[in-house]
Amino acid sequence: MKKITLILGGIRSGKSYFAETRAEYYSNKPVYIATALGLDKEMQSRILAHQKRRGNGYETIEAPYDITGPLKKLKNRTVLVDCLTLNLSNRLLATSEYMELEELIETDEDYLEEIHKIICKNKLNIIFVSNEVGFSPVTPNKLGRFFQDLQGRWNRIMASYADEVYVIHAGIPSLQKKQSLFPFKIAAPSYLIPTGYIENVSYLVGKVDDVQLLLFDSIPDDPLFHNDTIRTLNFLAQGANMTYSAHMPVRPKIFDQFEQRIESTYSIIQKVLPLSISCFTFHYDLPDGKKWNSLTEKEITEIDELYIRFFLKIRERFPQVNLALENTETPLSALDSVVQKTGISYCMDIGHLLVQGWDISEIRPRLKNTSVIHLHGWETMESKKIDHRVILYNRDIFQMLEEFKGILTIENYHPIYFEKSMSVLREYF
Repeated sequence: MKKITLILGGIRSGKSYFAETRAEYYSNKPVYIATALGLDKEMQSRILAHQKRRGNGYETIEAPYDITGPLKKLKNRTVLVDCLTLNLSNRLLATSEYMELEELIETDEDYLEEIHKIICKNKLNIIFVSNEVGFSPVTPNKLGRFFQDLQGRWNRIMASYADEVYVIHAGIPSLQKKQSLFPFKIAAPSYLIPTGYIENVSYLVGKVDDVQLLLFDSIPDDPLFHNDTIRTLNFLAQGANMTYSAHMPVRPKIFDQFEQRIESTYSIIQKVLPLSISCFTFHYDLPDGKKWNSLTEKEITEIDELYIRFFLKIRERFPQVNLALENTETPLSALDSVVQKTGISYCMDIGHLLVQGWDISEIRPRLKNTSVIHLHGWETMESKKIDHRVILYNRDIFQMLEEFKGILTIENYHPIYFEKSMSVLREYF
């Protein structure tokens, strides 16, 4: 995921330490591009202190004059450049005898633009450390003034490229700039506050790109199906440039009342079609009392055949709608046969995978055929995992989500949980 973070601060402000915490947050083996030259004992001591603090957790590359060479060789990596100030200083001292300030400015603008192009092309998550010189007095010598002018320009240019900019004062980071980098659409359920569909959608306007309409156990007189509700929801969606996805009912059970389930599904889809639903998701449930690991091959085949028949019937009736199958009590691979034979997509519930301990390595190979992802955390209470809590930081999962282009539904059912989950996502992306 291409991302540029600029961390500014004064001498000994704690900017390098903060930058290292960010790099280690994103990767267990970041690349460290060192620009310092150990020209005297004091500088050598500083370099050793930085090396000792980092330990062996980084792949280190020394590039005091030109960082474009190392960057060209890196792809899809987290990179920490510490620091731009020394990089500038080294370049300035190497060229100041034969170049005027205007020439240096033009040369270094080209240099920074080349760095930016490489970052975008190689999809680097890069963190730059740089000194903030704007509060310093103007130095009396010509070279010092050149340096201050150039450093100010470098910081402004890199800040314009950056997705995030922090300023460190006395070890305390202040976020100055933040751009949303979600590669996916954000969705939330239509039950965050304990009231109706319209009130929940109104609450979510401006917060999400999609609203998941919860139809778990809808009945014929569900308020959602009233014409006034449909018209109002359409009005809200069009005004906010939002879409809707539908979480279809789980009862009646497909195993016991197949025809009733089909007719109920037909009826619901027909009623909500005016909302231009982006995706209809269905649970891949197991018969009551059955566990995935105890099913025989014959039982699995019978379950799959029933779901295949179910989805083919829906496709025949509504060929234009997008259908997705969601894992509930099974690993993702359990859905493969149905998805492949019906041409529908996956609805990955990563929250269920985590709570039930299924293999999350099954996520990545199925992302390209996934329309919707459900994400939620849990907390342990009385030795039990309570589901649909605030999202938990998981680097492996977040890295996989960088490749996802569909709808990510934060399945929390309380506005405080939802806002905290959004904070976790924003921290990473």
